Amino acid sequence: MFNRSSTSVPQTDDDRFSKVTPEVDQRLNEFIKTNSRLTSHYTELVKAHPERAVRTLMLNRMFRHEAEIRIAKNLAPGAMEWLEKQTPEVQQRVHERVERFSPMNREKALVDIIGEERNKLDFSRRESQSQGHAITQ
Repeated sequence: MFNRSSTSVPQTDDDRFSKVTPEVDQRLNEFIKTNSRLTSHYTELVKAHPERAVRTLMLNRMFRHEAEIRIAKNLAPGAMEWLEKQTPEVQQRVHERVERFSPMNREKALVDIIGEERNKLDFSRRESQSQGHAITQ
């Protein structure tokens, strides 16, 4: 499943970049140094052809998004089957959380959120078992 905080809304790239850890920043600096031709290419692209630079970055993001959607489509039938077996409260909670996402991201969000809910319920069952409570399925 995809990892997404249950209380967060989708982040912008600026939000993610501002939260880069020093370790990731150091790795990026090393990557830039060792890939000087690629760095020069992107630097020139941004300066000389800003619209093309934006399109290049958006193309990479589009490919990533399409890959995420393909994965979500493969996981969706099993996720929906699990959700249909849950209580109305769980179903409502999932659908309310999904509504917070843009229509473009709802399919992926639905699979992510169902996975989170499933993990929460599985964890709470394990906690109950470890405390000596019987759980019937």
